[in-house]
Amino acid sequence: MSTHIEPGGPALSDLALVWARTRSSADLAALRDAVRRSPGFDPGLDVVDAVAPALARGDHAEAASVVQHLMPGAFFSPSAHAALAAAHAGLGDDARARAERGLQALAIESIRSTGDGTREHPWSVLRISDEYDVLRAGRRTSQQQTLVAADGGSLDRHVCDDGSEAWFDVSRLVRA
Repeated sequence: MSTHIEPGGPALSDLALVWARTRSSADLAALRDAVRRSPGFDPGLDVVDAVAPALARGDHAEAASVVQHLMPGAFFSPSAHAALAAAHAGLGDDARARAERGLQALAIESIRSTGDGTREHPWSVLRISDEYDVLRAGRRTSQQQTLVAADGGSLDRHVCDDGSEAWFDVSRLVRA
């Protein structure tokens, strides 16, 4: 995936590789800003709902097509890269499946790099679905989600099945 969002500009995958190498907050901010400016970017995107029917039928080519049509706006969505990994694995393309699993892991790591999931240091996400991806990656399930106003911004508070809480900064996703 080397989607360019602006002619002559860096590809999203290149920006992701830069962040993977540097782990700097400035490089992550540049990547996230580029994703937000991408055609089709939707903070409410739910890739799982979009691709589940095709994956359930075992139609891996259709599943890959569904996710590809969501790009570049779905780039760095852990769910999108997980779905592409499953589709490519089902098609027998192990190299592409590994690459997509790598992007999925990198996307999760990028979210976790923004905080520790507490109210004081919430994780920042590009999409609401990213919250659930992070919880799944931590083997937690949200039992309750509440939008909380905090310091002029907005936080999502999840109470998880293990009794823990997870907090996400959704200030850039929620309009007052």
